Amino acid sequence: MSRSGRAGAADLVGVDFARVRTAVRRRRVWLPAALLGALLAAMGLAQLRMEIFRMRYALGEVDGETRALREQRSQLVAKLESLRGPERLAKLARERGFAQPAHVIQLDPPRSGPDARP
Repeated sequence: MSRSGRAGAADLVGVDFARVRTAVRRRRVWLPAALLGALLAAMGLAQLRMEIFRMRYALGEVDGETRALREQRSQLVAKLESLRGPERLAKLARERGFAQPAHVIQLDPPRSGPDARP
């Protein structure tokens, strides 16, 4: 410094202002970039969580539909078994006039070979 205590032009000779400005700019640039990166990461995480909730909700709905369809299938199988029941079929046969045969004719199976008749 000069003798008067004030900085003059002679005192600034040899001072590199480019380094001082660059260092300040670097410090100021990384902070907004870091904040922007953190914000984007938080938004991505929030979106991922929302998608997980949607998937869980959809899985719950499909699970409920699956249970309902299994119950319906069980009821239909039970109804089918009751319709195929021998007691029911015998009752329907009697109502329609079917009766036990008086006798059964036993037929031999067809022969195959050199002595078979055409």
